[in-house]
Amino acid sequence: MRSAASPDIDRRIARREAAALEVYLRDEPLRCRGTTIDISRCGVSISTKWRNFSVGTLVDLVFIQRDGRVINLLRYTAIVVRQYDGGVGLRFCTS
Repeated sequence: MRSAASPDIDRRIARREAAALEVYLRDEPLRCRGTTIDISRCGVSISTKWRNFSVGTLVDLVFIQRDGRVINLLRYTAIVVRQYDGGVGLRFCTS
């Protein structure tokens, strides 16, 4: 049995789904590219080589969704909640 303070407990509100979507991140003047690791209705984990994200920073995201010859750009704003070696965790902002 795990205690409430156990680091192994997943405290997320929404279930995550594995996803490999191309995404562009922008935090002026920073612009970089990454690939999603997983996504939920509340946030996303992105693999990227850029390491200079600061927790609490707002980031503009553009997801690239390809369907044959059609390309959809999905735009969101998110806040950095976690920065780790090789990626970043973001929570989507509500409007």
